[in-house]
Amino acid sequence: MAKVVLKISNMSCGHCVMTIRRALEKIGAKAEVSLENKTAVVEYDESKLKIEDLINAVAKFGYDVEVA
Repeated sequence: MAKVVLKISNMSCGHCVMTIRRALEKIGAKAEVSLENKTAVVEYDESKLKIEDLINAVAKFGYDVEVA
């Protein structure tokens, strides 16, 4: 399992945290999302997912995402 920290600058509430966590879980990743830090620490299987997949899963909900 690989781990990456995503910075999500325009996350603003608990609903955002839930949406981001669910988006990442839906594609098979595990995420700890922090509203305070505006980050998501994501664990994923490198043989099944790429960092671009993680970014796209969150960005499709309108969030600004980049690797921290």
